[in-house]
Amino acid sequence: MGLFLVLFVALFVGWIMGRKNSTLKNKPPKKSIPKDYFRGLNHLLNDQHSEAIDAFVDSLEVNSETFDIHLTLGNLFRKKGEIQKAINIHQSLLARPEISEREMHMVQMELASDFMSAGLLDRAGRLLLNMASTSRKTEFQSKILSLLVDLYEFEQSWDKAIQIGDELLRETTSKKEVKRQAHFHCEMAQNLQKDELWKPAYQHYKDALTVDPSCIRASIGAADVLSGQGRHRDSIKELKHAAEQDPEFISVILPKLKESYQKVWGSGGYIKFLQEYNQKKPSTALIVALSQHYMETDPEYAEMFLVEQLRRHPTIKGFKELISLQLTDSQGYNQQHLAVLFELIDQLTQAKHKYQCRQCGFSGHQLHWQCPSCKNWGVVKPIHGLEGE
Repeated sequence: MGLFLVLFVALFVGWIMGRKNSTLKNKPPKKSIPKDYFRGLNHLLNDQHSEAIDAFVDSLEVNSETFDIHLTLGNLFRKKGEIQKAINIHQSLLARPEISEREMHMVQMELASDFMSAGLLDRAGRLLLNMASTSRKTEFQSKILSLLVDLYEFEQSWDKAIQIGDELLRETTSKKEVKRQAHFHCEMAQNLQKDELWKPAYQHYKDALTVDPSCIRASIGAADVLSGQGRHRDSIKELKHAAEQDPEFISVILPKLKESYQKVWGSGGYIKFLQEYNQKKPSTALIVALSQHYMETDPEYAEMFLVEQLRRHPTIKGFKELISLQLTDSQGYNQQHLAVLFELIDQLTQAKHKYQCRQCGFSGHQLHWQCPSCKNWGVVKPIHGLEGE
């Protein structure tokens, strides 16, 4: 906890005491400044910031003027990882008979967050469920429901998260809540897919799209279910819809689309899709797929096509594909030199991350539908530009 925070608390405590004394200027003071305040200043001078905060908290009486700072300090202790101190502060606030019903709800929400941070999920759940049932008409209902959804998400109790999430979406139109509710349905569907329960899995993907029509994960998942049932034509429709939803995921969609096309119509429809989509929004995945197709019938045209595309849309992956094409027609020292260059670029592309969170910047080689860093849903996407697509 920074020095600024400690100084702020010290000044606030001093201001409260000064305000109290100013109202009593015509009356003899009933008590002097608490010793805990001077103890806090001593700790502050000795750079003992945590001990200083504890002392300042002890010097503050709980009343309408100091309630907010007690609440904030408890919150800060929790964020710092000193969960027991946060619990102690919030429980001491609840024990005060003079706090209002509104203040009681505020403290209970903070206490529930404390319990969740401490891993006391049962206690947090009981507290939040009790609040949800008794606070339906208060201003805190959305926050309470959101905390319950957080809890069930942490437990991966997707059915409960969906149930409470439905209630929450009747209270708010938050895009964040809409997005994660759709992903809860996708998590349920994914679990059902593992057991080849195709019908309920497909229904959850459709429910996800009802909640959030932009949820590309649901479209890709629905296509996987249809493909698993042998319904490849329907799978192709879903994958084309996914490509329209978010063209940035074309590198994820193409392998699935190619497989489904080969099961029903051969490669003709797939190549036509590649050509049409490359005109709309070119990417490395599309360009490489097309150049590999042209290589089978006309290697010279394949190389010319790739060079022209790289001029318009230069990427390291595309350059690697060009070297790969040239390797097949080279010999002697040229082939050796190209092989070394290919290996170096291959190592470079293997080391580069493929996906990045658009919220916090986390990057990795694997697509995570929930960012492992910031925990937001649907914010990790394929990397584009020179080092990506």
